[in-house]
Amino acid sequence: ERRSRREVSWEYRDSSSLSPIERMEQAMHYRVAANMMNFTTQLLLLIASLFARIRIYNVLIDSWNVCGDVMSSFIAHGRDVINRWEDTIPRLQYLLRHCRYCSELALLYADDLSIFVRSRRHRFQPEKNRTMEEINRRDCYTWFGISPDALRMLHLHWRIPERLQSPRSRHRFDGEACFLICLFHMVKGTTWIDMSQQYFGGNPRYFSWMHDAMIDHLYNTFYHKISGGSLEQWIPQYVDQCRQLIHAKLTNGVIQEEHYVNGQLVNSEWIRLNFDIRRFRVVGFLDDLALETATPGIGARRREDFDHDIQRAFYSGYFRKHGLKAQVVYLPIGIIASVFITEIRQNDNGVQNFSGLNNYLVELLRGSLIGNLFPALYADGIFASLATILPRFRNPNDEQRLLNIRLASMRQVIEHVFGQHRNKFRVFDSPQYLQLFNKGQKMRKMFMVSFFMMNCFNCINGGACQ
Repeated sequence: ERRSRREVSWEYRDSSSLSPIERMEQAMHYRVAANMMNFTTQLLLLIASLFARIRIYNVLIDSWNVCGDVMSSFIAHGRDVINRWEDTIPRLQYLLRHCRYCSELALLYADDLSIFVRSRRHRFQPEKNRTMEEINRRDCYTWFGISPDALRMLHLHWRIPERLQSPRSRHRFDGEACFLICLFHMVKGTTWIDMSQQYFGGNPRYFSWMHDAMIDHLYNTFYHKISGGSLEQWIPQYVDQCRQLIHAKLTNGVIQEEHYVNGQLVNSEWIRLNFDIRRFRVVGFLDDLALETATPGIGARRREDFDHDIQRAFYSGYFRKHGLKAQVVYLPIGIIASVFITEIRQNDNGVQNFSGLNNYLVELLRGSLIGNLFPALYADGIFASLATILPRFRNPNDEQRLLNIRLASMRQVIEHVFGQHRNKFRVFDSPQYLQLFNKGQKMRKMFMVSFFMMNCFNCINGGACQ
């Protein structure tokens, strides 16, 4: 049915686009149409009754003719009545047609407010920029933030097939076109209509299917590179290298401590930190990123009377918004090593419990102990102190206090990664389009794939970690 509607020259306009005056006018037209239809029904009954009476009178007159001149006056009067009725019936039929036409016109006027005719001629621009050869160097940097050579490298290493099929339709699309449209939408966040009119041409309805096909391809092909067992690629192979990088950055610098009395500087000293690398066990950083989305399930919950409040399941009182939350493990070699996504309702420590990250790291690091302790990920104070997760020290001594200062400064690198992610993928800047109830799986896949894309961009352009 939906495909057949696309072949006609009209479209429905949502009633929410009508002004109050237009709604009043539409209601008036519907009321006139209903009244005319009721009057038409009454006229049909009246005409039918006249035809029945004419037939009855004709039967009576035929029976009276047998009586001769006795009934002549009654016969003349009956024929006069029949003639008047026969003259009235055409007038009633004309009035009936007039009322029916008025009713149809009223319905047409009402429909004109919610249906508009679209021009079929040159409806969409011709397709363009569907291959990498059509995109010049300047547009490549402007649209994607990378060079044409890097764009071809992404196309090669993302293993883009020649044809991709959308999970929501039977259509098959060119893989290279899906790659370009999906990457452009993720980076720029431009709507499908604007992408069609200004950049790629063609039917914007297909862009959503092409984007879904590309997201599904990346998610199914590279899920193990960003989630699940993705940490096995880096741990324990790069544990010593990550530990040495963080230790070198930690000791390569000083802390200036100043003491004031009554607002006057009385003492200032420079402190250089020297930690034994044989006891140093921080190998990466752990933090969570919140993604705001549209409020889920307002209409469906009220319409279908859900027992479970779906809004509350995805609402955070801390952020005062609905959405998803991603737990991110970042290694100092410039790689997002693992991502776990759940609802935003959970706090950071709760997300860690759901993900089972500590138990997973314990299994991976059994043969890489440092002074009878596991290598650990440094996190902020909300996390619990676990075997492989090291939050900032509580009630620290002097050495731990200085270590908190330096590690807190170094942990900002993961905040920079989150900032780069938000600046790089503008598609997440419009939460009203990120619908969890109708497109929950798609939103989760997009969020997950964006971190994989972030790793790829960091490999090309360099990351936040130095």
